[in-house]
Amino acid sequence: MYGLKVPLKQVQKVKQSLADLNLIDRNKLFKKTKTCVVFPLSKKPSASLLAKKFKTAELVETDFAENNRKPRSLKDALKNMLSPEEKKHLITSFDTVGNTAVIEIPEELEHKQKEIGKAIIEVNTNIETVLKISGAHQGEFRIQPVKPIAGKKTTVATYKEHGCVFKLDLAKSFFSPRLGTERFRISKQIKEGEEVGAFFAGVGPFPIVFAKNSPMKKAFAVELNPDAVKDMKQNIALNKCEEKVFPIPGDVNKVVPEQLVGKCDRVTMPLPKGGEHFLESAFLALKPGGGVIHFYQFEPADNPFKSPLERIEKTAKKFNRKIKILYKKKVRSFSPKDVQVVIDFRIE
Repeated sequence: MYGLKVPLKQVQKVKQSLADLNLIDRNKLFKKTKTCVVFPLSKKPSASLLAKKFKTAELVETDFAENNRKPRSLKDALKNMLSPEEKKHLITSFDTVGNTAVIEIPEELEHKQKEIGKAIIEVNTNIETVLKISGAHQGEFRIQPVKPIAGKKTTVATYKEHGCVFKLDLAKSFFSPRLGTERFRISKQIKEGEEVGAFFAGVGPFPIVFAKNSPMKKAFAVELNPDAVKDMKQNIALNKCEEKVFPIPGDVNKVVPEQLVGKCDRVTMPLPKGGEHFLESAFLALKPGGGVIHFYQFEPADNPFKSPLERIEKTAKKFNRKIKILYKKKVRSFSPKDVQVVIDFRIE
């Protein structure tokens, strides 16, 4: 194969030029002697390019040893697969749900999605499937469309968190691994014998983490999405929580008046969007002596607590109840302008 023989004094300058032109074959190891370095080339450069850019170098034909070094990053793995322009559009951050990676592929790189997916698996040996986000959250259940682009052709992921294991279909249910810290934080506040209302339970992460990490008596896990309920039942069995977590299919605003009025010591409300429409049901679900509500909202980053605190105060006034704010925090960024916040408050 072709190589470029470069005097030692010119190595750094020539190496940078070769890299800029995407001419270095990263799958091969360069050769070094006392006087020069021979770089392995991904293709034969034109005579005009050699004359213009590499006047002090010599084009040679030789063999190179294989470079078996594992790439350390996604950018590293894609060095020889993307042009300099394509590299500008690459999004290197992605969510991992256990053995599955979920990544956004910009329109400019759609034609390279398989290469990107394979590179993610190459760099992250625990990843078995790579899914690309194929649209915005949509529908009544706020599901994000995803499509396999590398690895196993499935949208079902296996995820572990705080001693629990979950299986879920990411194409059919909303799930956020980013709330794992919140689930564990709340579990450490639950007292022995508490009965918890786990609203918008999804595939069961909140109530199941509670069951495995707290002394609660039981959790009423309310979920409207039938596919999520199906996965939740499977996860309850998988984690042997049948005596503590009770799935209830249906709309929170219908289930609470019919089944849960005055039954809960604590209520969690991790709805992706629109949780304010269910605050009254959370108040109704608490026992007559009061209890704690964990209320989540997406709000503008510049003043995220103003609106949710006003909603809480307004609802408390409607029920003629006193409240005490126990905790408030920005949980995570959602976009450059929006964040998710949590407010814990006690009704007395």
